[in-house]
Amino acid sequence: MKLKKRKLVVILVIAAVIIAAAGIFAYNLFNRKVSSPVLNNANRNEKWTADLKFVKNELPKKHKNLFFSKSKVEFDRDMDSLINKVDKYNDMQIKWELTKIISSINDSHTSVVMQSKSAYPVSFFQFEDGIYLINSSLAYKDFWGKKLVAVNGYSIEQLHSKLDPIISKDNKAILKNQFCSLLRFPGVLKFAGIAKNDDTVFTFEGSSNTSVTVKSLNKEEFDKTKFLSDDPKYINNIPLSKQNPDKNYWFKYIEKSSTIYVKYNSCSNMKNYSFSSFTKDVFKTLDSKKAKMLVIDLRDNGGGNSKMFDSFLDEIKKRSNINKKGNLFVIIGRKTFSSAILNTMDLKNSTNALLIGEPTGGKPNHFGEVKVIHLSNTNVDIQYSSKYFKTTSKDTDSIYPDVNITLKASSYFNGKDDFLNYILDKQSIK
Repeated sequence: MKLKKRKLVVILVIAAVIIAAAGIFAYNLFNRKVSSPVLNNANRNEKWTADLKFVKNELPKKHKNLFFSKSKVEFDRDMDSLINKVDKYNDMQIKWELTKIISSINDSHTSVVMQSKSAYPVSFFQFEDGIYLINSSLAYKDFWGKKLVAVNGYSIEQLHSKLDPIISKDNKAILKNQFCSLLRFPGVLKFAGIAKNDDTVFTFEGSSNTSVTVKSLNKEEFDKTKFLSDDPKYINNIPLSKQNPDKNYWFKYIEKSSTIYVKYNSCSNMKNYSFSSFTKDVFKTLDSKKAKMLVIDLRDNGGGNSKMFDSFLDEIKKRSNINKKGNLFVIIGRKTFSSAILNTMDLKNSTNALLIGEPTGGKPNHFGEVKVIHLSNTNVDIQYSSKYFKTTSKDTDSIYPDVNITLKASSYFNGKDDFLNYILDKQSIK
């Protein structure tokens, strides 16, 4: 949901809800890569055939457990079918079919890496009654708070039918987030047959539906563009939880309800403010203010280093006045993923926190520790899971909150946060 001035990253990894947390994000291979043999003298068909066979043979060996959902028979059948059609398909069609095969594995950390050298300066979110524009460049400010009904003439239902098959997913929650994220990338829309060029027509609901052609921006253009999220007037009209989107973590003391509100957006240290220093500041304020409640908001956290949170967790356990039902709350949502899932499970299992919000995009027991297969002859990357993280004996598809709350567009665009307001309202009637 962030569209602050920042680097426009040219690589989009469909599977990771890190997208959801960061909008556009840096994808780092971390040197965890194996490559297919290079064929210098082969023709186009031979190169594709060799690379696809490499995927068929190597991905089952590299992935922690590739056939946990889709059988080996099904996977081999699909790969063989694609290999046999190399001479009939163009490059885009081959990559499209490969993406669908990998997505059908149903591991949100395993996917074909999608390329997009530009992005639309708009951001969408799915509320209870539909998808709305929640941020944009100033050029499209008149559409803030408007409900999206079509893209290039395709209805939302038609868009789902085109995009859902290429989204690697563990559950329905991640699908909500990924779908909205993908609408921002012309490379993906062209790949899915939704767009023919980089400019796209977005249609919004109204007394008479209004359409606008949105031009995509490359990295340099993106960095120079002013967004609504740069405008103080806009910031004052959005919920507290959506402020400071470029900070990995921040907190605020809410005096009226004697609450420390902690927004934890990424399990990564900030450049000039370490998480350990942040932790000290949070609990110093909590103690000096004699705060009655602590709220930890993980709804937009797509992961990072889960161990970073250990010291914060220890500080909670030291305080019996906070570590009890009705005083400690954790907010979760569709963007809560990967290491943030591990942090959520730690809070769930070792404290008395009440979970508020909506089901998480990540599973409590999930694959992760991403590595990459690079197809040298066709320049395609496939990310895959090399580890499995087990946090509970119950193998559910999501972490479900103790109190499930539906997000309403009418609340958001009036500066209200349905999740946080539930907690603060509960405190006010004690």
